[in-house]
This record gives sequence, structure tokens and C-alpha cells, in this order.
Amino acid sequence: MESMKQFKNNNVDLISNNDPLDKNRALIEDLWESVLREECPDDQANRLIQLKELSYSNKVEEYSPKNFKTEIVDIVNSMDLAESISAARAFSLYFQLVNILEQRVEEDRYIQSFTNQNVKKSHDNLDPFAPALARQNAPVTFKELFFRLRRLNVPPGKLEELLQEMDIRLVFTAHPTEIVRHTIRHKQTRVANLLQKIQVEKFLTIEDIKSLKIQLKEEIRLWWRTDELHQFKPSVIDEVDYALHYFQQVLFDAMPQLRGRISSALTENYPDVQMPTESFCTFGSWVGSDRDGNPSVTPEITWRTACYQRQLMLERYIKATSNLRDQLSVSMQWSQVSSSLLESLETDRVKFPEIYEARATRYRSEPYRLKLSYILEKLRLTHERNNLLSEGGWKLSLERESDNKNLELVEKLHYKSVDEFTYDLELIKNSLNSTDLTCEAVNKLLTQVHIFGFSLASLDIRQESTRHSDAIQELTNYLELPKQYDQMSEKDRIQWLNEELNTKRPLIPSEVNWNKSTEETFSVFKMVKRLQEEFGSRICHSYVISMSHSASDLLEVLLLAKEMGLIDQGSQKSTLLVVPLFETVEDLQRAPDVMEQLFQLDFYKSLLPKVGESFKPLQELMLGYSDSNKDSGFLSSNWEIHRAQIALQNLSSRNNILLRLFHGRGGSVGRGGGPAYQAILAQPSGTLKGRIKITEQGEVLASKYSLPELALYNLETVTTAVIQNSLVNNRLDATPEWNDLMTRLAETSRIQYRKLVHENPNLLTFFQEVTPIEEISKLQISSRPARRKKGAKDLSSLRAIPWVFGWTQSRFLLPSWFGVGTALSVELKSDPEQIELLRVLHQRWPFFRMLISKVEMTLSKVDLEVAKYYVDTLGSKENSKSFEEIFDVISKEYNLTKSLVLEITGKNKLLESDRDLRSSVNLRNKTIIPLGFLQVSLLRRLRDQTRQLPISEFIEDRIESKRAYSRSELLRGALLTINGIAAGMRNTG
Repeated sequence: MESMKQFKNNNVDLISNNDPLDKNRALIEDLWESVLREECPDDQANRLIQLKELSYSNKVEEYSPKNFKTEIVDIVNSMDLAESISAARAFSLYFQLVNILEQRVEEDRYIQSFTNQNVKKSHDNLDPFAPALARQNAPVTFKELFFRLRRLNVPPGKLEELLQEMDIRLVFTAHPTEIVRHTIRHKQTRVANLLQKIQVEKFLTIEDIKSLKIQLKEEIRLWWRTDELHQFKPSVIDEVDYALHYFQQVLFDAMPQLRGRISSALTENYPDVQMPTESFCTFGSWVGSDRDGNPSVTPEITWRTACYQRQLMLERYIKATSNLRDQLSVSMQWSQVSSSLLESLETDRVKFPEIYEARATRYRSEPYRLKLSYILEKLRLTHERNNLLSEGGWKLSLERESDNKNLELVEKLHYKSVDEFTYDLELIKNSLNSTDLTCEAVNKLLTQVHIFGFSLASLDIRQESTRHSDAIQELTNYLELPKQYDQMSEKDRIQWLNEELNTKRPLIPSEVNWNKSTEETFSVFKMVKRLQEEFGSRICHSYVISMSHSASDLLEVLLLAKEMGLIDQGSQKSTLLVVPLFETVEDLQRAPDVMEQLFQLDFYKSLLPKVGESFKPLQELMLGYSDSNKDSGFLSSNWEIHRAQIALQNLSSRNNILLRLFHGRGGSVGRGGGPAYQAILAQPSGTLKGRIKITEQGEVLASKYSLPELALYNLETVTTAVIQNSLVNNRLDATPEWNDLMTRLAETSRIQYRKLVHENPNLLTFFQEVTPIEEISKLQISSRPARRKKGAKDLSSLRAIPWVFGWTQSRFLLPSWFGVGTALSVELKSDPEQIELLRVLHQRWPFFRMLISKVEMTLSKVDLEVAKYYVDTLGSKENSKSFEEIFDVISKEYNLTKSLVLEITGKNKLLESDRDLRSSVNLRNKTIIPLGFLQVSLLRRLRDQTRQLPISEFIEDRIESKRAYSRSELLRGALLTINGIAAGMRNTG
């Protein structure tokens, strides 16, 4: 341990006394080592600490492959299974502790930004002739943004118009990459809280600090003795519970604070500008409603999810209302009360005689407490009714259960809508205001009600397009139409669907035994109708069609919605917004033509919801990053999405339609991930106009929303980025020369990527053998299968998430950069002087800067030395030659890409301009190396073990060197390394 401390002191790149991250990292490492020494045998603990020390001392760019293998790989290969599992767990624990520490430091830095009272002075030298905020890379707060906008003479009226129209929606998902158990998350929260207490050490005594460190070590030891792996495959409801954890613990209280920070910043810089509406930023969820490829998401599950969400909201409102009753002790003897409130008390007295009898004497002079008692009773009855509906299912109608007198009372007196609850709270607020009183708790609760309602988050339904066409095909077969649906051309389909949409005659007969798939499809629409009747349209108003290829894909969904009563033909209004998801490059290119066909249909256009003061129709469109990347590579995918946005915005403007773009971003760069602030600024100018919808993937929820200030930081930076992009039009996206260059780069990159991934017949075998893809599919982390089609092994059936996950684990990270180097090289060979243009683009064009920044960050995480070890050790002998050729292609492309990225950025090292990120990535790159070799060792033994019979758990000979292990034991070890590497890389799929 002393040698390790001495090593840390000598390594200035890792530990700096001036950096709070480094200072606390030393504490974390000391605790980690201490726990290992107390929990593991001495020789084992020494080897684990030695492994970490070796990984530190061998710099990734400079180590000797021979020494590296002899010093680290030999130690790894000498370990028996028990010690290998301990090593995997130890390094996984280390990375998760580092992640907590970094989140804590990020949160503290955000808090520090509000303690700086000299924000204005720091910008006195702002260049008034520079493009407005054009070179802003780091996220800004509301205060800084509004100050800079004022300095740049953005008119108050223009800002206010944007704020009133602003509509930001963050949609939580449960894709199969969130690999940490709920139990472990709770322990991480406790560790984070203890770290926070230690960080304010200037207010603590030596004894206090010592006590906190003891508590930290105890918590980490308990964590060490807790199983990291899920004991069972989580159900959809388990996933719902996991996602809603962040609302319960953080977001419910964070949203009113976000609004408060906007108010403060406006008061200081734009005092006359009106605040945005309370619900300018709301939440959606796919957890429990995304049924694309997930047979576990049934109509019953979606119904239970909605009930569960309402249950959580009602419980929060009951608690908040109870607290309000304690607080609002205003007496009529000392304060006036509005007549409206007194009248409502009289109405409530008639409705709730029992409450009046029980509370009137106690609160006879305290009208607010009496009113809140009635509100509590209504909330309680609403909660009771919600539980009955959850248990009874979506087909249950409580109105028909008239024999139960208690049920009749519940039906009569519960809150029938959130508007009734809001009205009661407004009565209290207005009465207080009329007597010059304000109550922050009332205002906070009202803000929460406006944002979350009773539904918490809207549930987006998502289904793959062929499910609807298959259902209509069966329907037309049953109706014996002259021409079956699958025999119609696209033009004929559009004509037939449009005719059926315009007729009032029912199309789907009742009492028909449809096949299971069709019955399920019809039931989803029936359930949505029932959801909206019970919860209001807010709970479920979007239907996302994945793999949208044509106009008929949208019209099919509208026809089914019409048949189930979701469209009122008389008023030509639809309570369901149909959202196409364009995913492949071909679909992105085709999207403007598809939407133009639909906009030409009067009935379709009339069904679009009317929004804003202009009352214009709104079309929502979703753009998929994951499948377009898997299809064509990183550069091509990003450029085609960028171009599609511009074309779709121009089309919408010509048709006098507003556009809300829904970005299906993943957690990793290969699936559209990366810093949200830069990504939003990189959107084409003029396409947002204050409206954006973004997926927040399961694997990034913890890193963004586990701590209160961290959640506020993410919410604030997303909002400031939307404001900045909407107000500051850089017009750089319209530069013809730049667009032509990007089109050429994208096409060359796509050719290079597809040549390796789709045209090389050995690539899929390479991927299956040298990455842990098959073992990943055995992780109990999601209710959804890794492949779209059961049993299929082809690339097209593999979901984009495990595709990226596998490449990340083996340190290739190929989907996030491959093809970029060749594209740049071809362009520069034709005209070497274009390097200057590329540098200008990197400096001035947010889109290109974001592109290069993501590639640079990903390249910094690639480790081809470790990746080569995966190939050499896990690749089969019969494929060695083809695998060597594939690796050679990847290696050359990596070196080419890295050299050209550095040439464009003008730096000597990757991430040189971002010290904090570079320090974090370097630390992880070094320390994660033993985990990679551990994973390879366990995967090799696991795959070799298929030729051996499993050994009983109770054999007498316990000498490890002579023992063969069961598949379950080896698989467990391999899965633990997957957990650890995912934590170390800080992204999964």
C-alpha cells in the first residue's frame, strides 16, 4: 500500500493537489485498497493492487506490448476463477466509485457557477463583432446566456415570443444497456451523499471527517458483499420502477427550481420579458409503452404503467398537501379570505359531511386547513380508485360496478381530472395573494402539477411499421376486397387508405377471431382509447412508427386509430399524433417526399394538432441515429440526419406547418450520444424554433439525473442550448461549398464503412467471436431481446444497442469513427489545401465541430493493443487469416483518422484542449486494461468449456488448478467483467 501511495505522489498526471477531482480520487483509491485488504486474502489483495499499479504505470500510448503481456496478462491468466471474479468485481467497484466522484465534482462546479457574483465583468471584453455565441463550446447558464443575448442586442420581444412557444420534451427509455441493479444504485447514492459531506470539510472537525470516512468504508464494504448482477430478468414493470426512480428522487423537486433560475436570470437581464409557461419542459417515457420488438409490452402492461405513474404522483401530492395543511395556519380572526374560497368550502361541506364533522371544530377559524382537508380526501379517493383500475385492468369499467356503495362514493367524489385539483390549489393561491400573502410551497406545488399532472410522463406508443400493414392485410383478406392490400402499389394504398379515412362506415367487423399478432395490434388502439378516456389525452398522445418507409405507413396507423374511435370525423380532430421514425439513410433521404405526399392530403393535414398563438398545425417527426449509423456509419448517418432536418423544415414552412423534431439519441456516440448542449447547437439553424424532443437512454439516466444539482445542470444546459440555437441564426448550414464537401465526405465514409461491415463476408463472424456479443445477450438487464427475430444471427436482426455495446467492450468502438479517416484522406489527396477549409469549419461551424469532437473523444477511448488481444485469443484458428486482414483494415483506418483529426484541431494529442475530459479518459484507459484481459481470459475458458462436462458444486477435490468449472460459474465471471468495463467506459450501448 505504501508503494502505491508513493507511486501516486510521483504521478503528477493523475494527482494534483489543486484539483478537487484528483484530491477526492486519492481518498477513493485509499478506501478501495483498504476494502480489498479487509475483504480479500492478503495475496489476492496484493495482486489486485499490483494490477492497478501496473495499469497506471504503463501509459496507453507508450507501453511495450511484450512487457505489458508478461506483467499484466500473466497475472490475469494465473488467477483461478474465484480470484478472477474478485478482480472483475474490484475494478468494477473502482470505476463506479470514480463515476460517483466525477458526478459529485460536476455538480459542485455547477453550484460554483452560481456563487460567482462577477458574471457580467467576466464578459466585458466580449467581441461585439464576433458571430453571436457562435464559438461557445462550454454549456452556459441562464444568467450568462441572457446577459450575452442582451449584449448582442437581441430584442426583448423576440426572446419573449420564443419563451412563450418553447416546448422541450425529454423522453426516458429503457434500452438494454442500463446494467446496474436498483440495489446498487441506492448504495451509490449513499456513497455520493457521504462524499458530499466530506467535501465541505472546512465546516467539519477532524473527528467528523474521521467518522464520515469510516461510514464510507462501511458502505463500500456492504456494497462489496452485494451481488452486482440481476438475479432474474427484469420485467417491464421493474424497468418502469427503475426509470421512475429519478422522478421520485430528483426531478419532481428539481423542475420548480429550474423555473426559479429562469426567473432570476430574466429579472436581472430582461426584466420586462414574460416567463415561459410552467410546462415549457415536460417528460415522456417509452418504458412500458415501447412495444417495438418487445413481446413483453402488452396493452395490459401499458395500462398498469399509466396507473403506476398516477399512483406515484398522487402519493407525492398527498404528502405535499399534508405539509401545506401544517403550514397554512392562517386564522380568519387575523386575515381576510376570498369569497371564492369560502364558497368552495360550503360546496365541499355538502359533498364531504364526514370530513366536515371531523375537522370543522378543529379548523373552524382556519379555512385553508379545512380546504386542504377536503383536497386530501379527494386525493385519497382518487388514489383508491386508481388502485382498483390498476388491479382490474384496462377492460374494467368501474361505472358498471354499481353494486358496491363505497365504489359509488369513490366514483362520485374523486378528482376526475388534474384540472379540478389545479382549480382547488389556485383558489388557495389567489386567496392568499388577495391579502398580500404568498406561499412558496403552494407555488411550487402548482408548478409541479402543471408539469407532471396526474400522469407524470406521457407514454409514447412505438411499434414497427409492418405490424400495421400485416393487420390490414389480414383485414382485407377477411373482407374479400377485389384487390388485396399486399397487391396494391404505394399509390393505390394511399388512395384506398385516404378513402377509408374519409368514410364514416366502420371497416373492422366485431366478433372476428383474428390471428394473435393482429388481435394484439387492434387491442393496442383500443387500450389507448381507454387510456385517454380515463387519464385524458395527455397520458398517451403520440404513436411512433419505427422503420417508416412510406406515406402509407402513417395512414395505416391513422386508419386503425379512426376505427377505434381516436379520430372524430365530424370535427376532423385526432387525439393521437402519428409520428414517423425515419431510421436508415435511405429513409432519411426519402423522408421529405414521404411527408410531402401526406401534406397534400387535406384530411391528413386537418388532423394535425393546432398549437401556439398562431394556431398552426404541428407535425412531429422522429430521426433515428442508431440504425442509420449501423447501416452507413457515423459520418454518413449524422450528415443525412442534418440534411433531412433542413429539407423537412423547408417543406413544413412551405406548407405553413410547424415542426417538432424528435431526436432518437442513444447514450454512446455510435447511437447519437455525446454532450446534449453541443448536439443541440449543432442542429441546423432555424429548425428548432424552441421545440425539441430528445430520448434520454437508460444508460445515461444515472449520470444525468442521480443527483439534484446534476439534474438541474442537464436541464438548464438543454434549455439554454435550445434558446441559443433558436435565436442565433449562424446561416452557416446554407454555405453551398461546405454542404458539397460534407456530402462528398459522407458518401466516401459510407462506402468505406459498408465495405467492411456489410460487404465483407467475414465481418459478422469476426464480431461474434472477438467481442462478447453472445454473452451480452445473456445479461439479465432488459425485458427486450437483443435481436429483433428470435434465433436469427444476421446483422440486420441484431439491434443497434448490442452492436455498439460489443464493439465498446472490446475497445474497438468501431461504429463511432470508422470511415471518417478515409473520407478526409480522399478529400485532402484531391486538394491538400482543403485542410485550411476543414480547420475553418471546425472553428466556425457548430455541426462540423460537434462531429470532429465526438470522433476525437471516441478515438481517445480506443485501445487497439487490447482489441488485438481479443482477436488473437478469442478468434478461431480457421479464421485467423481473415481476422488478421479485418484487424489490419481497422488499425489503418484508426491511425489515419487519428492523424487527420489532430491535423484539423491543430493539437498534438487527442482531447488536448479539454484537460478535465482528457484526465478522466486517460485514467479510465489505464485502469480498465486488466478488466479487458480478464474478460478475454474468462470468455476463452467459457467458450472452451462447451467441450467439457460441468462439475458438481459439491466435489471433494477443491484444488482450483485441478478443477473444471460449470458454464454458469464461468458465465457469471464474464458478465461481471462486462459490468466493470461498462462502468469504466462510462457508456455501454
